Amino acid sequence: MIDDFLAGFDFNLPLIDAVNDPDLPDVRSEIAALALGEGLDSGYYETQELAETFLEAAREANAGISDPNSPARERLAEVLDRDAPYQRRLFDAVSLLPLADAASHLVWLAGVMQGRADMYRPVVGARQSTR
Repeated sequence: MIDDFLAGFDFNLPLIDAVNDPDLPDVRSEIAALALGEGLDSGYYETQELAETFLEAAREANAGISDPNSPARERLAEVLDRDAPYQRRLFDAVSLLPLADAASHLVWLAGVMQGRADMYRPVVGARQSTR
């Protein structure tokens, strides 16, 4: 029975739960939907990178830094110049929000994506032990 469960374990379950959670802010459901099907590691790393970039931008804004060539703006430009479709969709989903809010939502998603990726080894280990 466990073997059957693990054989069909869906790593997207935390994201599906978020998409369908009526208590989550709409933007979180939206970015969770964007993350569906992304690779376990690549999805996490791309989300984390964008979250860190927005956190840097929010810190700069709070410090009153408005230099168009500030480190956070340059980092964001570098991320977007790579033209990674997933990161671009995430950026588009949060870009009109205040920086701190966008960062908060992306940090939340990075946590979900990390938990999703962290399940890989236990699931594979359990699958192997039940054979």
